[in-house]
Amino acid sequence: MIRFHHGLEAISLQAGDLWASAPAGATYRDTPAEELQSIVRDIEAGMPWRDAVAHRYASGNPWLLQIVTSPARDLFFRLFPPSPGAAILDVGAGWGQLALPFARSGRSVTALEPTPERLAFIRAAASQEGIARQIHFIQADSFDVEFASRFDLVTCVGVLEWLPKFRAGEPRAVQADFLRRVRRLLNPGGSLVVGIENRLGLKYVLGAPDDHLGVPGIAVYDAGIASRKWLAYGGQILRSFTYTRFELEQLLTEAGFRHLRFFAALPDYKLPERILPLDPPSTLDEYYLQGNFASEHDGSNGHPLPFQDELRSHYLSLAQLGISHAFAPSYFITAS
Repeated sequence: MIRFHHGLEAISLQAGDLWASAPAGATYRDTPAEELQSIVRDIEAGMPWRDAVAHRYASGNPWLLQIVTSPARDLFFRLFPPSPGAAILDVGAGWGQLALPFARSGRSVTALEPTPERLAFIRAAASQEGIARQIHFIQADSFDVEFASRFDLVTCVGVLEWLPKFRAGEPRAVQADFLRRVRRLLNPGGSLVVGIENRLGLKYVLGAPDDHLGVPGIAVYDAGIASRKWLAYGGQILRSFTYTRFELEQLLTEAGFRHLRFFAALPDYKLPERILPLDPPSTLDEYYLQGNFASEHDGSNGHPLPFQDELRSHYLSLAQLGISHAFAPSYFITAS
């Protein structure tokens, strides 16, 4: 059982049960609500959940199909698994890419997801697999939930950069507030795991579209320049931000985390093929100096980038200088 408050309401939630807040404003969606609702109905009618997703997206959106179903999604947690008895909070649980494997391994996980049809998908898939009793299902904005329960692991994978888009306030302040709230949720010895793109990732420097904006040459710059460029490009206020390794260290330290470990995710954290610890940073240099390379893609659609040779050449040069870690495409970060 977990306990939390939502507004003035005190809730005790048993594993396997669902608690949902009243409909809120806009939430993150990577597919129309009605499409995902149709997939949920197919699952509830007996279609295997992976087949239901493939039926909808195999030809029309194969990138989303990979994002939802690829076993690479939880590679980090298979390489660095939480203890068997760990209490886990998955913030922005999405399609259950982490919550489902955690539950499958027998761990207790709380799936916190504000988008109703996404949480319905996780619940339908978990019920089909017979693992729903390992999951607490909460449909709410993380800022609106005050947990009385504490956790050994909080996951924030592909979430931190999107938070300001759906929350008022200066973007970095919103992200810092979120991180402070997470720190207070951790048991002694507990940790937060963040998965996020590096805004100074080499592919972005060379002109690859940003994963969130879908256009190049904007998010790669610092917040001030990126904001001006995005406003000039489309007349909108930029609310989605990624950071360099240095900036991420600053953000996490300001939120009260003291022990940070960075890992390079190649070619990105969404579908990692290799995850290399950056302590010491020379680990990634050695990877490139030995002739290794992970082909990279446009993170907004999965299409292979046309300048693989240029990436390989620059990574080798950066490794020779001992600074390739600063240009890794994505990071996993553990913070405690």
